[in-house]
Amino acid sequence: SQFVQPTRCGRNLIAEVVVPSIGQREAPIIAMEVGSWIEELPRGRGYFILDMSAVTVISSIGLGMCLDLRHRAIEQGRQCVLYGLNRHLLDLFRMMKVDRMYKIVHGGAALRKLLDK
Repeated sequence: SQFVQPTRCGRNLIAEVVVPSIGQREAPIIAMEVGSWIEELPRGRGYFILDMSAVTVISSIGLGMCLDLRHRAIEQGRQCVLYGLNRHLLDLFRMMKVDRMYKIVHGGAALRKLLDK
């Protein structure tokens, strides 16, 4: 995909968003692709990690996409993680209370520690 790249790490799925903005055009495509990857995972323990390192701007439709993906991952028994949020996005996610629905992880070392569990 031109918008998101998947990585499987054992029972875990990392969806790395590779575009700087998630808006009306990008959100449905990302949701469709990542949703199908989540559904292909075997049910059970593991993490769904949404890597937002490359993202600088997200619209309300993009926030809705994050909630939709979380819902799909929870249905598969996954714990949900947001990784790589810049300060602006972190403040936005906190203001909209989306941060309460995901575990927020900062830095590669913290992500590796989480995946090593």
